[in-house]
Amino acid sequence: MTAIRFWMMAALAGSLAAASPALSQQPPAPETPAQPMPAPEPPAAGHVPPGPAGGTQPEPSAATSPEVDPDMQRVAACKADALAKLKKASPSIEDIYMDVDGLTIAQAEGKLGDTAVKGIIMGEAYIQRDRSDTANRFLCLTGEKDEVLFTFFTER
Repeated sequence: MTAIRFWMMAALAGSLAAASPALSQQPPAPETPAQPMPAPEPPAAGHVPPGPAGGTQPEPSAATSPEVDPDMQRVAACKADALAKLKKASPSIEDIYMDVDGLTIAQAEGKLGDTAVKGIIMGEAYIQRDRSDTANRFLCLTGEKDEVLFTFFTER
């Protein structure tokens, strides 16, 4: 009986050794040469890009339109308020391009002093001036009736 056990254990050990992962792995695939990317076309002379490609910009009328999604109403209100304040401080500012697809739009239940804060919008905004277009971080706080309480920009 011990001889049978010995041969069974030897057969089991042999089959386990043959099925080890090192023996069943395949060699790595040959490397394929990378395809070169075409160079981007330079912008037309005098053209200032409005910001990154993609994204939908809210129309100024969207801030008060009942047919528009409430989040987009708040985004449009923040953009209009920020643009008005920036133009007052610097008339060379032409527009603000907001990366709407990358915005973080959150509901809040907080207070700043005695003022209720109900919405927070954060993301990238490009302040377009007559000479350049710079990327900025954007923050907007909205109140109970979706009124803009605070807008803030900081350069990256």
